[in-house]
Amino acid sequence: MTHIEADVLIVGGGIAGLMAAEYLSSHKNVIVITKFSEEQSNSYLAQGGISAAVDKEDSWVEHLLDTIKAGHLHNDHEMVKNLVQEGKNVIHTLAQWGVRFDRTEDGSFMLGKEGGHHRNRIVHAGGDQTGKKVMDALIRRVKDKVEVITYQYAVDLIIQNNKCTGVYCKDDAGNSTFFHAKNTILAGGGYAGIYATTSNAFGSDGSVLCMAYRAGVELSDLEFVQFHPTLLTGRNTVGLITEAVRGKGGVIVNSKGIPFMEGVHPLKDLAPRDIVSRRIFEEIHNHGERVYLDIRGITGFEKHFPGVSMLCEKAGVSLNEGLIPVAPGAHFTMGGIVSDQNGKTSMAGLYAIGECANTGVHGANRLASNSLLEGAVFAKSAAQSILLTDDCNTSSFSFRELETPTQDYALASELLSEEQIRSIMDKHAGICRHEEGLKAAAEMLQLTTWNPLLINEPLSVIKRLNMQTMAWLTLTSALKREESRGSHYRKDYPFPQSEWEQKKIIRSLRHDESIIAQKAAARVFN
Repeated sequence: MTHIEADVLIVGGGIAGLMAAEYLSSHKNVIVITKFSEEQSNSYLAQGGISAAVDKEDSWVEHLLDTIKAGHLHNDHEMVKNLVQEGKNVIHTLAQWGVRFDRTEDGSFMLGKEGGHHRNRIVHAGGDQTGKKVMDALIRRVKDKVEVITYQYAVDLIIQNNKCTGVYCKDDAGNSTFFHAKNTILAGGGYAGIYATTSNAFGSDGSVLCMAYRAGVELSDLEFVQFHPTLLTGRNTVGLITEAVRGKGGVIVNSKGIPFMEGVHPLKDLAPRDIVSRRIFEEIHNHGERVYLDIRGITGFEKHFPGVSMLCEKAGVSLNEGLIPVAPGAHFTMGGIVSDQNGKTSMAGLYAIGECANTGVHGANRLASNSLLEGAVFAKSAAQSILLTDDCNTSSFSFRELETPTQDYALASELLSEEQIRSIMDKHAGICRHEEGLKAAAEMLQLTTWNPLLINEPLSVIKRLNMQTMAWLTLTSALKREESRGSHYRKDYPFPQSEWEQKKIIRSLRHDESIIAQKAAARVFN
């Protein structure tokens, strides 16, 4: 078994993880571990840009108001203020680090408009390849300063004396590695990949949230899953059509060519994602229509959107007809590990940043292009917090304390297959939810324990456990929130309720397992 030590261990190699690594690298020994290669992350695939009030006619106050409106008043206002005020700094920092953002002839930033924004404030790079351009620049910067270890699946946190002292990992061959660190940053992304219809391509199973949950760390807002309105569809979901297409003039129409967002919202096709997604869902499932993105009004489409054009070619969709078939799918998760303005969690020595964190900036529904911004802003604040932390009192570490006996528990036999879990999530925890379906689904996913010993389990079983844990947490959180707000819509409670405003559903293993034990003893499930 391999043992590796570092000052800071970062789990996840997207924008949040690599920016934190860059900020820390001059002062700390930093190791980044990733599930796949550095180019395989949702940050790398991000077609949308970075929202920032860089235009002289714009202001951070307007950006804040758009963010809170999209979040249906569930946002933490101070955290949002921190986010939007840093927008300009993020853009200028990334530009200094080598990101070539799209500019006009006079050298100013070319600003796009996306859903929920009342102004053009989206900064892009390479048209619809912002994520790739940003990630390529970050990979170049950390290449010679930070050790990046790929194809490591983080299994569990190492906890000693109520402090996180590292992470236990496995690779695809089943080899184990213990990474010990004075500080650990979780930047492993969200959990939209537990759905069958999703824009997430690479391992977004909520694994970092699950290992935090098993360690007793607090999670929150897990019921809030954002469904992107325009996933390119065919026989299978093959990718995402960026919101910038609608910002450039694309119109959502049905099979009859009718632009059905008229009268639904003042911003029409650029309404917040939850509103557009539900309207498309209704058109498909209630009216039996197919839905298309009409791009016939966009001149030079392939030049503006090379990434989307390649996706369409791959899917066999001809751009000559000007109609791209679309449907909504799971895209981004607002819920996550509860963390403060510096990324600190409820566990000493543990930070969470990016999509796996729940800082409160997104509320009940994320505003378009605030995700890359969030990763960048909180990467910087977490790094600064670590650099100001006194590490002198770090306790000594012994790997022998981690050696654990084999447990007599057939975990694999309790778990559903990945396909079953994804099917359950699409059916019962999708765009429209109902108490009856949520209860039935939660019962199907229920396990005897959510904290089994994993050190001797094969990686395939661990991945299924994480998917099932994340699915159960999402469903049961959705069951607890008896209202509709933002991305969380329940047919049996179709309106927001004042008593639920700013009310968060906090999940922790100790509380949940206690309730499960009580119900099991009473032979009751809810």
